[in-house]
Amino acid sequence: MKQRLSQIITTALLTFAFTAQHSVAQSTAPTYEQLVEQALAAAAKDSIAQSEELFRQALATSPSDHRNALIHANMGKLQERSEKYEEALQSYTSALAIVPQSVPILTSRADLYLRLSNLREAIIDYGNIITYDPKNLHALKCRAFIHTKRKEYAEARADYSRVLEISPNDYAAQLSIAIICQATNKNTEAISRITLMIENFPDKAELYSIRAEMEQDAKQTELALLDLDKAIELEPDNKNYILARAYLHLESGNKFYAHRDFNRAIELGVPRASLKEELKKTR
Repeated sequence: MKQRLSQIITTALLTFAFTAQHSVAQSTAPTYEQLVEQALAAAAKDSIAQSEELFRQALATSPSDHRNALIHANMGKLQERSEKYEEALQSYTSALAIVPQSVPILTSRADLYLRLSNLREAIIDYGNIITYDPKNLHALKCRAFIHTKRKEYAEARADYSRVLEISPNDYAAQLSIAIICQATNKNTEAISRITLMIENFPDKAELYSIRAEMEQDAKQTELALLDLDKAIELEPDNKNYILARAYLHLESGNKFYAHRDFNRAIELGVPRASLKEELKKTR
């Protein structure tokens, strides 16, 4: 009888000890919130691999948690930093499966698609962003850029015009519409738009250079030279402007000034060998 009682007590003690040990182990396991906090702290220290692993542990801890959308999005950012672009796209897509109308996450994926030159997918995401947030200037500009790259000029101009409705002084949108006018052979409108921009931004050298190019296309050589003079006055060491003026002088038969500008471009770093034929023509 005493032996039987001793066995029961021993078994009970072993069971209690195992249960207590298991409970301690459970209590020391990090929670979902703790794992996320640790992951964010690791990311802040640029411990990208550790951060990603902690995020994965958090996902495993609570696979159906709605907050996992943010974890997937954060993992996508980490994967972008590690140049694991395909994995980043998958992470953003997993996040959007949970919150399909999230503008910030859609923006992250659209921007990455654009960075990878996947214009078809990028323009879809930017379109969805604009649907959810019609005044999103970033999405409008990016979609307009893609339309321009695909030579869909009417669509691009519509998007840039919408940008100007929201932000009338937007420099990039104004300039882009002028360039679209030039690309669609609306040279008079293009020059008029650039001229108006010069009135508003008189210290922007690139505007004078762009108008010079438009004037050159319109066979207005003297006006083009004046604008290049102004661009170079504003940016004296800009070799592109100096080269443009050199070629225009050469085309106009002004060998002395062409020679001067070609030599100045060489001083600024343009290889002399690349201008060998041009220099011959200025003798």
